[in-house]
Amino acid sequence: MVSFGLYNIEGNPNLTFIFFIALTILTVIGLRFAYYAYRNRTATSIGTQVPIWNHLLYAGALTTVFGVAGILEIVSSLQFPYKRVALLGATLWFAFAIRQIHATATSADGGGSRARPLERVARVAFVVVVVVLAALLVQSGQSTLTAAVESISAIAFLGYGVVFYQGQVSNTRLQGTMLDSLLRHLLPVLMFAALTSIVNLAIPFGLDRIVVLHVEVVFIIMTATALMTGTIKLRQNLASL
Repeated sequence: MVSFGLYNIEGNPNLTFIFFIALTILTVIGLRFAYYAYRNRTATSIGTQVPIWNHLLYAGALTTVFGVAGILEIVSSLQFPYKRVALLGATLWFAFAIRQIHATATSADGGGSRARPLERVARVAFVVVVVVLAALLVQSGQSTLTAAVESISAIAFLGYGVVFYQGQVSNTRLQGTMLDSLLRHLLPVLMFAALTSIVNLAIPFGLDRIVVLHVEVVFIIMTATALMTGTIKLRQNLASL
């Protein structure tokens, strides 16, 4: 039976309060981000941009799921160890969005947008890793193994997104466009979301979990802040359609 009350994180009321505020902000902004991504998808008349809005919608929705699950763990006896999958999935979809922006811009520039076979394999492998993490969390809960898998995966997702970001910003012909502006707003979101997972790499090396959580909540706040600026950009783009 589910009971409601205050369930402190690692028995620390101060840390619990900070997490509650951070997760609440992340949930609200993530929901707004997903909403404006959906609105942009339905309002756009450019078919090649629809996949971008889809990726951003999924990323915003997964961010919201992570926030809601975290809040419920604080205010009820419910436990969602697999909420880490939602965070990692959001990170992956932000990286996919950056890749899609690069592909769309390259296609518009006459360079074509067909993915190389190796890059397709990498995308499939990334999704498989997220599924494997979900299976591990459901089967055995959080452990040093899941912390390592999550952290290493986040590093890979961040690197994947940065590669396409650099490829896009180096194209001077596309600078100043809507896609270029959106890309520059998404990189900080990807970076801080990834760092929220990467910090858990310290757990397998013996760092106290409560120390890791103090660092993690800072990155959650930074993710929410970066996501807020991204939401403003989506709203501005919607107003221009």
